[in-house]
Amino acid sequence: MAFTPHPLDRHRATLPLESDPLDKGGQGVVTRVLGPENLVYKEYMPQAGQVNGAALAELVEFGHRQTATEVRALLHQCAWPVARVVHGGQVTGFLMPHVPRDFYGTIGGKPKLVELQYLLYEPNWAWQDLHQPDVHGRLEIATLAAKLIDLLHTHGWIVGDLSFRNLLWRPGQPYKVFMLDCDGLRRHGAEPVLRQAHTPDWNDPYQPSSGPDMDTDRYKLALLVGRVLSRTPSVRPGDEPALLPGLPDHVVTAVGELFTRAQGPRGTRPIAAEWVQALIGRKRIAVTRPARQQRSVHSGPDAPIRLPGTGRVSVPVSRPARGSRPPLPPPPSPPSTERSWTSVSPMGGPTTPAKDGNRRQPAHQPRVSRPGETICGLPVAHEPVRSKPAPAAPPPAPVPVTPAQPIAPPAAVTALPTLGQRVVASDTYAEQRRLAPRGGVVDDDTVARIIDHLAGGTGRGSVADIAQRLGETPDRTVLLMRALKNLLNVEQTDVIMLKDRDRTVELNVRLLEEQFLEEDEP
Repeated sequence: MAFTPHPLDRHRATLPLESDPLDKGGQGVVTRVLGPENLVYKEYMPQAGQVNGAALAELVEFGHRQTATEVRALLHQCAWPVARVVHGGQVTGFLMPHVPRDFYGTIGGKPKLVELQYLLYEPNWAWQDLHQPDVHGRLEIATLAAKLIDLLHTHGWIVGDLSFRNLLWRPGQPYKVFMLDCDGLRRHGAEPVLRQAHTPDWNDPYQPSSGPDMDTDRYKLALLVGRVLSRTPSVRPGDEPALLPGLPDHVVTAVGELFTRAQGPRGTRPIAAEWVQALIGRKRIAVTRPARQQRSVHSGPDAPIRLPGTGRVSVPVSRPARGSRPPLPPPPSPPSTERSWTSVSPMGGPTTPAKDGNRRQPAHQPRVSRPGETICGLPVAHEPVRSKPAPAAPPPAPVPVTPAQPIAPPAAVTALPTLGQRVVASDTYAEQRRLAPRGGVVDDDTVARIIDHLAGGTGRGSVADIAQRLGETPDRTVLLMRALKNLLNVEQTDVIMLKDRDRTVELNVRLLEEQFLEEDEP
């Protein structure tokens, strides 16, 4: 992989490093950087494999986008890479913030990081003095973890190796959580910085051979919640979790339901936002996502993960039937001359086929035949000429002929509503419209047209192309797409996404149909 410099790169020779490392893991060595920045340097070891410098650069760039409150909140909970470190034309590692003191505790007589594992076992002599939260504290820590995963998924990041080793908690109130190993995060469908590691007994039995994805994170989040709330390190979805006494009844019920659902195949598991709502006791409003029949890749506990650059197959979004992309359909009625302008946040708000597997398309109007011509009469035969004159026989009586009746045109055939029209007419969409004030910048007709345009092709389209078809500027179209995300991403599921730095729009048609239409179908 060719080296490409980045403006935020730091040269290793300029780093004032302490002589002794702080920690050493399977992929790198962590050393404190002297100075006021409070940073540490993780240097990759040669056996870690080839470093994907572009993926690391994207993590760094995201960490410097300090324009959104959500991003700042995310960085306060993660050891996020702030700069790549380079030497001799190669990426050797990265700089990240030092773990806050809040997440250290006395274990074995020494200050150590307080990992999630200290919530899963009965205290032993080495950490018997470590603060142990009561059941309500455990519920709070599990909720904070679910919120963090939800926030990462909202911004398109996959954790992959979510486990009891890379999530810390503050041993005391107010409880907090902090994630380590953030260089292991990757974009949905993209390559990671390094080959992603596994933590024993935190594997997803349905993880695809292409590596972890958001469904893998959802399974591991179920492991985390079930194990923290039961203080059982081995319980899995499919088992009956023996939740600790003292939890509110509605939380026990909701956690039991979601934990059972989490044992299902990919595409049926609860998303992080559902766990958040279950743990805080809020009533869920999302459409129930029934199990969908699909070919699942059962990779077993030791699923191989492909090395970067060896052709990872990204998780596909819905692919409609092949065919040329149709032009953006015109609205069913003349557009209003008034536009509703509502401020749109720069950050959007925070997987399945139709049951018969076919894309619904508008019915074609049949060709109606013209009425046939009216027949005037029948030919009449004449008697042959005789040799002798004879009185002429009276002409045969004319055969009465009923003129042919014109073919009546069939009754007009009403075109079936398009997918977009069915979505905006659904009860779920009406509820989303009520709950998403930022969606007011885009009207229902435009929503339907954009859905039909994307669904009629490959599920993807460029912002520039959509802007041209709508007669809008690209900047204005990006605002429309962000408003559309607020309307269509029920409970922050990725029904529609902006990708490639807001240059591409991607629609998951299968998830759209599931979230908005399946509950309305008889």
